[in-house]
Amino acid sequence: MKVLVTGANGFLGKEVVYILKNNFFDVISTDIVGNVDIVGDLSNKKFVDSLPLVDVVVNCAAVQYVTKNIPFFCRKKFFYKNNIESAKNLSEKYKDINIFVHIGTSMMYRQTGQNIYYTDSEMLADGIYSKSKLEAQKYINNINNQATVIPCIIGGECREGLFKNFIGLMKKFSLVVYPGKGEHKIHMVHVKDVASLIFKIIETKSKGFFNVAAPEPLSIKEWVDNMQEEMNIKKVRHFKIPLLPISLLSKLLFYRILAREQLLMLKFSHVLDISKSLEIGWEPQFNNAQIAKDITKNLIKGEKKCLKN
Repeated sequence: MKVLVTGANGFLGKEVVYILKNNFFDVISTDIVGNVDIVGDLSNKKFVDSLPLVDVVVNCAAVQYVTKNIPFFCRKKFFYKNNIESAKNLSEKYKDINIFVHIGTSMMYRQTGQNIYYTDSEMLADGIYSKSKLEAQKYINNINNQATVIPCIIGGECREGLFKNFIGLMKKFSLVVYPGKGEHKIHMVHVKDVASLIFKIIETKSKGFFNVAAPEPLSIKEWVDNMQEEMNIKKVRHFKIPLLPISLLSKLLFYRILAREQLLMLKFSHVLDISKSLEIGWEPQFNNAQIAKDITKNLIKGEKKCLKN
């Protein structure tokens, strides 16, 4: 079976290419940069039209707030070009494909603070990134045999974000600082488990929406506790910054400090129902505590490797 993986030079894309090749798929990789089979821009319709006919497309290509070349100005245009136009072009090229697996985001769900988000929960994005992903989803829905993977926070080797800041403060000062109370549950998932769900969807030829998250969600405070244990630090002081002034300052600065989606995740619980994914035979290998420890271990020991990648 011939598979095209877009965004194949990215954090998730590399893992998808690896698992598919290890399961003897004929993989063709593409990205805008990097060591891939075909280099090109998916927002360019001519480039997309030139891509080969395949049995399966796995669309990992997208930009988000942690993208390295994200501009300070004209962010809406940047997200539109890379997330929406790319999805539109792919949906037109591969409308009748056997299997099309697309990567969404759990921030497409309307953030209400509810205990659990299901695959049929209301979707209403809030923020430039999630709005672009939800708009892109309209094009993906036009593909006859599409499955959308909806991940929460993806962790694993080379993932940084808040974790890098936590590690730096704990190593130097035995303290952590975070916005909000940090007591509500937030789901993470290991990048290897996201890739294994994609493989399972292809293997079973499944369609529809599939949440992907690790068992036993943790709060930010509990993330820190597991990181502290991995670093073997006896005591860490927790300093909590009220969320309201940070939210107001972020709004004044057009959400350049923290995006609206990030502020919502700091305010509300963010837990996904994964029963539909489990029903097709997917089995996550990492729980949330293991992910926090894995990120910590790799950030401490593998910083040079991550910089090269």
